[in-house]
Amino acid sequence: MYTSYFGFRESPFSVTPDPRFFYINSLYKEALAILHYGIEAKKGFIVITGEVGTGKTTLLRKLMRNLEGTIHSVFIFNTHVNFDELLQLILRDLGLTAQDIDRLTMVEELNGYLIEQLKKGHIVPLLIDEAQNLSDEALEGLRLLSNLETDREKLLQIVLMGQPELKPKLDQPSLRQLKQRVALQCQLAPLDASEVGAYIDFRLKEAGYKGEELFDRDAVDQIILYSRGIPRLINMICDNALLIAYGSSQKSVTIEMVNEVVDDLQLQALPEAANVNVPAKEAPATEAKQASLQTVERRRLQSQLNRRAQVRIGSVVALLLLVAGTSFSQHTIPNLKNFLGSLFEHPKASARLEASSARSPETTDTPKTTKNDLPANQEPRQVTISFETIAPADNLGLQRPKQGLAASKAEQLKFEQRQIQRKEREASLGTFEVVRPSFVRVAPRSDAEMIATLLPGMHVEVVSTKGSYLQVRSIDPGRIRGYVHREDAFFERSKNAQQRHKQYSSLNR
Repeated sequence: MYTSYFGFRESPFSVTPDPRFFYINSLYKEALAILHYGIEAKKGFIVITGEVGTGKTTLLRKLMRNLEGTIHSVFIFNTHVNFDELLQLILRDLGLTAQDIDRLTMVEELNGYLIEQLKKGHIVPLLIDEAQNLSDEALEGLRLLSNLETDREKLLQIVLMGQPELKPKLDQPSLRQLKQRVALQCQLAPLDASEVGAYIDFRLKEAGYKGEELFDRDAVDQIILYSRGIPRLINMICDNALLIAYGSSQKSVTIEMVNEVVDDLQLQALPEAANVNVPAKEAPATEAKQASLQTVERRRLQSQLNRRAQVRIGSVVALLLLVAGTSFSQHTIPNLKNFLGSLFEHPKASARLEASSARSPETTDTPKTTKNDLPANQEPRQVTISFETIAPADNLGLQRPKQGLAASKAEQLKFEQRQIQRKEREASLGTFEVVRPSFVRVAPRSDAEMIATLLPGMHVEVVSTKGSYLQVRSIDPGRIRGYVHREDAFFERSKNAQQRHKQYSSLNR
């Protein structure tokens, strides 16, 4: 409707999974690389998970478009089926449709087709979208299909793409055999706040837009707040906002238009995202949202007050112990203990406690007693506590310990932290054996190019650490050097790795 008004060739924010509008960032680039590698290297099972609307289906369609002509993919999107129905869908997609045949015959027909493709040097991947809906019986059947293999390689490569619920489903004891066969995994995440604006601009340019900035900065901030970085929600908000701009004959999208859209769609912003720099008068002012934000603010303030109270109680104890050591002689200690104990007890009805100092001439009176209530040769007396030697610390009249003690504790804490960090670094260094495929990057950054893959059975030496990355070099032929993220470092210490390192060290001397 509004495409010609804004100068678009087509709608830029359609919710259909069009691979031409697939936005590539470092995470999606890595997921695409994992899929290509797992299929072409015939790794068997690959699992990709992601929240609703994060672009899983679009990723699969982008993959299918980029696959070579020798790769014949089967795409399954209807997963509310049993294993026999799943087999029928696979055979139909491969052009092997057979009616009224049993499971054994279908498996034999599929196996024959896969062997024929192997002789041609072709690969057959099975791409299953919405895999979290598959029954346990269907998943177990897929595991049996993965047994279609030769002595050296798998005949069928299986990609399970699903929502986060897929991971706990695969963690079930009944499916542990399937989980052990998963060679590669990846988890998609929503776009970062800094990427939402770039995502919007990318789709506008892909749709042919060449005009000035179409979305105000404040409008983009509001889209970030309510979409939470989920591409599908971004598309829905932008599409409706452009429709409102078109209806009001405006050439740009404002924050008021975005607010109208999120109210119509009944979208909720996460309380944690309430810090976005949006003027308060322009923020949506529904009662439910205001109540939610007020509740979060009250909890935050209460938490701060609790922490302050704990600090002040500690200051009181430290202060009184300091006073005890500097202001009183030994014969006044019993009375000081009574005074300290009274601070943490509920006062009796007949007692009255008043603080006294040189700055505030008040006195501390003990409860009225008679001489018969006291030990022999002891008269009731008044205790005066002086604070003249200690400077006041805050508006409560409490005294702080000397700064030297705090500095000493801070230095001790820093020393202990350095010791812990040193031990962690030492534990990360040394020689290891690779137990699962690990990706090597040219630099210690998530957007750095992947230059190699460390395969199971290889041996590596971790020579240093840089942030969350390990600098590694292989001690096998080939000499791979680069950086591996700690989460991708599937290494294990072993005597074989140490022995291999000694052998290559002796050869290089």
